[in-house]
Amino acid sequence: MAKYTVVEEASVETKSEKRVRIFLAVMFFIQVILAASFPLMEGDVDGKGIAALSAVKLMIQPNGYSSFKEVMIAVYGAILVVMPIVAFFFCLLDKKSKKKYVLSALTSILCPIIICFGVGGTIAIGGVFTLFINIITLFMTSQGFQATRMREKAS
Repeated sequence: MAKYTVVEEASVETKSEKRVRIFLAVMFFIQVILAASFPLMEGDVDGKGIAALSAVKLMIQPNGYSSFKEVMIAVYGAILVVMPIVAFFFCLLDKKSKKKYVLSALTSILCPIIICFGVGGTIAIGGVFTLFINIITLFMTSQGFQATRMREKAS
């Protein structure tokens, strides 16, 4: 019985882990808002000229998907919206494991790659803000890994 209480006490989240977890959740929420409303990149998607592209505009094609390029554009838009939403809920709800940090790091690396090398030719203002948020998120993810490692080392 004493072993059970020791294990239960060892899995309690520390203050620093909680602060990092809540901060990451807020950052991913802001990233979802930026991806949905601000233009992330500017480029020529449908051959009609340069247009500002938010992630929602990338996903929704009013005339359907007629080529593989348009399908990949929609997949990029979905990744830019869905990955931060999933990471937000992991950071909000996962209090004990390191899965939230792995997903946070994956999101913080994958989203800037898509913004920088994806569909658009240039990065718009929403993309710049998203890149800054991803840099901060990646730094805080490493701090969360460190806080969790210190908690596990102490027990």
